[in-house]
Amino acid sequence: MVNNKAGLIFLLIMLVMLSACSNVSSEQQMREVDLPQKELPKEGFFPEPLKIVSLGDSLTQGVGDSTDLGGYVPLLETSLENRDGIGEVDILNYGKRGNRSDQLLKRVREENDLQTAIAASDVAIITIGGNDVMKVVKSTFPSLSFESFEGERLNYEENLTEILSEIRSINPEISVVLMGIYNPFFMFSADVKEMKMIVDTWNDSGESIISDYDNTSYVEVADLFRQTDQNLLHTDYFHPNDEGYSLIAKRIETGVIEVLDAGSSQGDE
Repeated sequence: MVNNKAGLIFLLIMLVMLSACSNVSSEQQMREVDLPQKELPKEGFFPEPLKIVSLGDSLTQGVGDSTDLGGYVPLLETSLENRDGIGEVDILNYGKRGNRSDQLLKRVREENDLQTAIAASDVAIITIGGNDVMKVVKSTFPSLSFESFEGERLNYEENLTEILSEIRSINPEISVVLMGIYNPFFMFSADVKEMKMIVDTWNDSGESIISDYDNTSYVEVADLFRQTDQNLLHTDYFHPNDEGYSLIAKRIETGVIEVLDAGSSQGDE
């Protein structure tokens, strides 16, 4: 009788414990069900990396930069990384001092490392044309005339068209930003009266050509050097100094953001 009573008490204790465990499990399930579902991060929450290839002449190489770090390139890199939605920015600098448009075209066609950089990049930034103009200046100075530059300008138009076509054949999806040229002789405009008209005409050609391609941007810089009392030129009176490159970097950044926004809009369609 004692054993039966003890067994009954043990059975009751076990039932109570099982009941308690069942309630705990039920409460846990209820808490799990009642937890609100968190929304996924909005698009752009995780910054996207950005690869840029910068190619062209001494303005891409950064001649005149007192830090010798690459002119506008490191300034642009830092500024873009500080923007929302953009993560790490990697800009490969393929600027080469003295390059004319025909020489840059040859490089794009023949240099494997440059072609690899173009293929892997989201944006290409081009500075070219200044040395084409200087070729004419050196051969005709001091008797400069508008007519002297026309034949070389037509060559520039043909070369630029081929450069853009080659870049797009390597990477059909790449965005392109073309920087215009500026007049380094603006300080001596009394001696070179037609240089402004010559530079404006060459820039009109560049802007017109690049506008024929989708997802491109033309960046004007001639006005930066013309409409200021501040010295923006290096001691060679041809290349930008540090302040000049800083202003150029801001203009190019605007062009880069423009093509990135345009590409993003096309992707949403």
